[in-house]
Amino acid sequence: MIRRIPVLLLLLLMIPGTVQAAEFPELTDDIYIQDIAGVLSEEQEAELKSLGAGLEDATTAQIAVMVVESLEGEPIESYANEALRHYGVGSAEENNGVLVVLSMTDREIYIEIGYGLEGALPDGKVGRILDDYAVPYLREDQPDEAILNTYQALYNEVAAEYGWDGEAASPQPLNEVTPGSSEGGGGFMQPVITFLIVLVLLFLFTGGGGGRGRRGRGRTMRRGGFFGPGSFGGGFGGGSGGGGFRGGGGGSSGGGGAGRGF
Repeated sequence: MIRRIPVLLLLLLMIPGTVQAAEFPELTDDIYIQDIAGVLSEEQEAELKSLGAGLEDATTAQIAVMVVESLEGEPIESYANEALRHYGVGSAEENNGVLVVLSMTDREIYIEIGYGLEGALPDGKVGRILDDYAVPYLREDQPDEAILNTYQALYNEVAAEYGWDGEAASPQPLNEVTPGSSEGGGGFMQPVITFLIVLVLLFLFTGGGGGRGRRGRGRTMRRGGFFGPGSFGGGFGGGSGGGGFRGGGGGSSGGGGAGRGF
């Protein structure tokens, strides 16, 4: 009789409904952002919603983010898969959903990919996105920047898959946006030194700038054309402008995706 107990337990676990599944809060807003841990500002949430709505309007694909305090002991891979199915991320016809799950206490992040986007976002590519745009920021305690840049990178990949040339987003690795970086020995002084050298050369080649009636043409250095975090709030033509609640309709996934600890 004692030997039969493990077998009975195994059979019970195989019966649907006997295994305790994760509990997910019901949506109170559009599907794109569920910041339960509260790491994003209202402005950042609005930016991501605008980006997500524009993408969905053009392609039917959905990219969603879920930030939780803890996974309560559940592996993040299964949690993300269950959450994508629970919320039905993506369209019912194409199952083209992407879900980013970030757990603050467990210090883990995972990107779950729906069936319809597994070709555009294979596991290796998803892992590289995490390595470039998520993990460096998370290790510097900047989860909001990790989410913004990761979302932008995923947005670009999905837009390219559908051949949509909507407004561009330019996610940045951390080492490209850290002010005062001292890599390469330049640091803060490098641009100052370069500027002074240019001034000296201009002075020498223009004769001190004192020629009568001679006017040099000034050149304006532009920083335009960059769409980084915080710059894409407008320009989507009211992607969520209908005022209607946006939920999901798909959610099928074979477990494609990748995750990282930090």
